[in-house]
Amino acid sequence: MAVQTQTGGRGLARESLLASAAALFARKGYRATTLDDIAGELGLKKASLYHYIRSKDELLTEIYQQIFDRIDAAVASHAASGTPVDERLRRMVHAHISVVTAELSSLSVAFSEESELPAELQRGIRQRKRAHEALFEGVVTEGQEQGVFRPGSARLMVLGLLGMCNWIYKWYRPDAPDGPSVEEIAAEFALILESGIGMTGHCGGGRPRFANLAEAFEPAESSIRRVRVELERTEAELRVARGRLRDGLVGGAEA
Repeated sequence: MAVQTQTGGRGLARESLLASAAALFARKGYRATTLDDIAGELGLKKASLYHYIRSKDELLTEIYQQIFDRIDAAVASHAASGTPVDERLRRMVHAHISVVTAELSSLSVAFSEESELPAELQRGIRQRKRAHEALFEGVVTEGQEQGVFRPGSARLMVLGLLGMCNWIYKWYRPDAPDGPSVEEIAAEFALILESGIGMTGHCGGGRPRFANLAEAFEPAESSIRRVRVELERTEAELRVARGRLRDGLVGGAEA
């Protein structure tokens, strides 16, 4: 494979190292993958690989940190935005799903190989997970306080939501000809989210969903048609009244 180099050609870029390791871990499994495998994938000798890493544990930990960095970068801006709380949560879900579908190899490793790490490194990963979950919990709690989301455990709601989103790595195949797009997945998951935690009758939980744009705009267009008919009727009545008034004034002048 072609190895990406750092600025100035000084050697292997960390990005290439982590991407290659993640692909191998996902394909062969963490335990079955050796440093020799990783070195061979990168066109290096094992001794040269030690210039960049000390162990497989270090690689796996960095893969975790990288994926959390990317997900947090995509989600955090929406969490801190001033949009309505239900729209904010939908955008966060969409951003999270976008990263999951774009980083299938890394996510496959991140969600299946955590137990292979030493306890101390696992604690660090759990802290990153908890911080990410807290972004969603804060928005859900805010929505509950506003009456947008139903009462209940924000923690459990978020665990269920993220579990649904993260499990995409198990079945999503971007090259499947008849598979759903990322936009379709995000839209469908948003609908599940709204019907699951939204308050009935509220604009978040009770907002109608439509099959297409024509269906979505039909209520507004129907209202416009009714207003137009009423306006035309009023204009016709005004023309009649104006004619009668004019005839009356002319008749009175002649008399």
